[in-house]
Amino acid sequence: MLAVLVVAASGALLSLALPPTGVWPLFLALVPLFVLVARAPSARRAFWLGASFALPFFAIYILWLPRSFSQPTMLGPFFWGVFPLLLAALCLIWGAVTFLARLLGGRGPATLWLLPGFWVLTEWLRTQGYLGFPWGTLGYLWTGSPAAQTASVLGVYGLSLLAAAAAALVAAPFVPARRGPPGPARAARWLPPLLAAALVAGAMLWGAADLRRPLPPTDRTAVLVQGNVDPFGRAISPAGDLGIHTDLTRRAVARLGHAPTFVIWPEGAVLGYSVEGEAGQGTRATIQASAPGSAFIVGGRAYDAGKDYNSAYSVAGGSMVDRYDKAYLVPFGERWPLLETAKPLYRAIFGLLHLPMLINTAAGPGPVPLRTPHGPVGTYICYESVFPQVQRVMVRDGARVLVNITNDAWFSKGNGAEQHFLMGNLRAIATGRYLLRAGNDGITAVVDPHGRVLQRLPRHVAAALTAHFAFRDTVTPFVRYGRWYIPLLAALTVLVALVVLARRLS
Repeated sequence: MLAVLVVAASGALLSLALPPTGVWPLFLALVPLFVLVARAPSARRAFWLGASFALPFFAIYILWLPRSFSQPTMLGPFFWGVFPLLLAALCLIWGAVTFLARLLGGRGPATLWLLPGFWVLTEWLRTQGYLGFPWGTLGYLWTGSPAAQTASVLGVYGLSLLAAAAAALVAAPFVPARRGPPGPARAARWLPPLLAAALVAGAMLWGAADLRRPLPPTDRTAVLVQGNVDPFGRAISPAGDLGIHTDLTRRAVARLGHAPTFVIWPEGAVLGYSVEGEAGQGTRATIQASAPGSAFIVGGRAYDAGKDYNSAYSVAGGSMVDRYDKAYLVPFGERWPLLETAKPLYRAIFGLLHLPMLINTAAGPGPVPLRTPHGPVGTYICYESVFPQVQRVMVRDGARVLVNITNDAWFSKGNGAEQHFLMGNLRAIATGRYLLRAGNDGITAVVDPHGRVLQRLPRHVAAALTAHFAFRDTVTPFVRYGRWYIPLLAALTVLVALVVLARRLS
């Protein structure tokens, strides 16, 4: 029981290491878990330790989910009944990680060799498939510290590996081998923590040096519009919000005194309006008239062949230049498992919640830059900001700036919106690009390639931000080689597991 209480307390502490709290030294809260798993008398015991660690960690870190979605204007108290099921699934996942490491590694230091690789690979697996949910990824704990700059080389999963490997090294002296070395050689057991300190210090020093590297002058401007309209009312019956966004744009351009390079409206800004083809000619003309001479990126909906897409439109000269359809959709927000085959069940549930029968949003073909008169732009929508492969592929394919349009008004209470924003900022470092972010009610901001917030609007106000940025052509190691990182880590982890098993069986 004491061990369970210790790992539960450690999980609660680790939740404070991640943004927005961001007390990065608390990554050492992993150490008690790793020690107790490596010393666990059985793999079954290790499973319960991992699950007991995950429960308070996720219960605290994603508490914003039930707080936001259980509001009367959304899903109501029903969501408090769903939340424990989500926590149970996450506990099972992390319990499986510690179970597998202990099962293969046995009781002793070998388990510590396996835990970091298994941990990070599981983080990656959680982003895959229909129910991908990346919240709680360890790598984000370095956000705000100089070590975050190494994301340009390592990416977020490399930063996770840094934290997990350092924790395993610190844990090593407390997990003695069954037959320890005699005499003075025992002092060598303190070498792993020294190596952990060297790894973290090296990342900090490298990052500090990188932060001193000057960036090119910000010779471009963009107007980022924050309409602050009601997201729930618009989902039920789209209101006439076009006037709000055009008015904010006109006033911002008048203050600026010239046409900005881009005007960016948030996700769903023209919900309910046609933008494409002849039917959208009037809408495009109205949009363009608010900033003649500027290129627009606006969020809306597209309907093709009976499918409904969450889209970003590129508009210039009153014409539609391109369209990007969101590829990574929010589970139980934009798509519902088995919705078509279980319609009666869903209709009954939505009826109890006083919601109309919702439909699944169709997924786009995948990350591809949005074409504009100023070249390709890495435009992605809301939830896609926490999937690092999206921005990596877009920049690899020529995007010289990142644009994130979002509607974070759904994060009505708690830290969800701030977590979403800070997690997404790591994309600027990883790709070496400026990030322009337009949110419906915030967070609207411009972030430089070092991940620093240069300008930011307060939340819950209707306003427009004049952002200064630059196009960049630099290709970071993460962009160039990042697609190989997870396969290489998987191969290395399998190799370590085979060596460990061979030694146990010999």
